[in-house]
Amino acid sequence: MKTQEFIEYEQLRFDTYRLLANAFYLPDECLIDSLVTLEKCMEEICEKSLEQNNIPVGINKKDGIELMKVDYAKLFVGPFSLLAPPYGSVYLEGEGVVMGNSTADVQKWYRATGLDVDAQFKDAPDHIAAELEFMHFLIFKEMEVAEQEETEGVIKYLKMQRSFLEYHLGAWISDFADNVVNNAQTTYYRNLARATKAFVMDDLQTITALLDSWQSDVENSVELESVKA
Repeated sequence: MKTQEFIEYEQLRFDTYRLLANAFYLPDECLIDSLVTLEKCMEEICEKSLEQNNIPVGINKKDGIELMKVDYAKLFVGPFSLLAPPYGSVYLEGEGVVMGNSTADVQKWYRATGLDVDAQFKDAPDHIAAELEFMHFLIFKEMEVAEQEETEGVIKYLKMQRSFLEYHLGAWISDFADNVVNNAQTTYYRNLARATKAFVMDDLQTITALLDSWQSDVENSVELESVKA
């Protein structure tokens, strides 16, 4: 695999996860500008997936910040019941469980890579934004080792990404997104939820394909060395 081509592609994944995470925080005027970049990334990286699922590539941002803030609060904050709880444990453990065993496991994932939840982050570790940011971080670490041509390191971080999606973010994103779509009052959050679901599920397949490619390169290299010997 050509390293530079790979890194350029991974930069798109890296940016998409970061921008999606930002989109699930309380909206402000800066969000509108970042959505322009998010739309461009998604057009590059998963436009086909969005089209197949009849999702507009553009994340509609015409609802207005104040209306988006009201919808955000009703969906994700409360003060009473949440219409679309943004926590993995609610969907993985059921019955409205927050800070359950799956949450503790997410925190173990963070700490295993040298991370911990920022003291300023006042939410649970398995919040949708936190898990998206963790994927963003894993891709960053993967690109670091790729630039140093450390093949085993690239494979290691790709495997971590795949496992995290399989056991955490990818395991609950569909139920969460459906919840948002069914309860959101704004087009913005309905489109954002659909696009996030499409991207994450598509990315799981992407990671598997990338892993196959890197592992094949390793096997071919070993075979070549054997022939030389």
